[in-house]
Amino acid sequence: MRTLITFALDSEFRPWRRLRSFRRIPAERGCVWETRVGKVQVRVIITGVGPQGVAQTLSGTLWNPPPHVCLSSGLAGGLKPGYSVGEILAARAVGSFHCRQIIHSEAGLFDLAIRCGAKGVDLFRSSQTIVVTAQEKSELSALADAVEMESFTVMQAMATRGVPSVAVRAIVDPLEVDLPVDFSRVLGERGQVSPPRFFAQLVRYPHRVPALMRFGFDSRRAAASLVQFLDCWVGSLSEENRYAQPSSVMVGAG
Repeated sequence: MRTLITFALDSEFRPWRRLRSFRRIPAERGCVWETRVGKVQVRVIITGVGPQGVAQTLSGTLWNPPPHVCLSSGLAGGLKPGYSVGEILAARAVGSFHCRQIIHSEAGLFDLAIRCGAKGVDLFRSSQTIVVTAQEKSELSALADAVEMESFTVMQAMATRGVPSVAVRAIVDPLEVDLPVDFSRVLGERGQVSPPRFFAQLVRYPHRVPALMRFGFDSRRAAASLVQFLDCWVGSLSEENRYAQPSSVMVGAG
């Protein structure tokens, strides 16, 4: 069984790469890794932050034929009170703040996520920009359970190929927490963190260093929690046989 898992950043994937024997493979676009877990051939694609490059990245790195299933993973900001750092959320559906289309996670993949410890929620929404402040998140809280930037585009690409998919995220910044910096200012052209831009922000705003250190700790904690979930999910998927056959994908309007 061929399974595609996407991350925005290599730092989100790195703990899993250390746990499993992933090998990097040549790709036209993006950073691509592969391993095998039981019956499952796992391909991981690092898409970069944001929706702009996701579809282009996926178009050059999918199997031919396509994967049997896909999981959009990574870190997210909480939009509801009570979500803690490292908590794993699985969305019944994903949408965007910029269109009305809603894409539903495949029910069996969603149920498998719940069995592996994820908390089921109604909706993730993808944003085209990074949501930085607790005030911004509070203003969006009526519209979704969590905010991220890639799942809608990933699952939209899968829907056009008839590939069942599910969105799962680990919370890194709960509702009441501001990001320590505006990360849109430290991203390079391919949606990855640019060290020179990052250090330029630290030089300009040295008072933010303690908050950034806390955020780094929380990011590692959330990534470690996500790895535990993914290892369970892929291992459990290895026992499933139904996804080797084509499946319908639900797309609707919100």
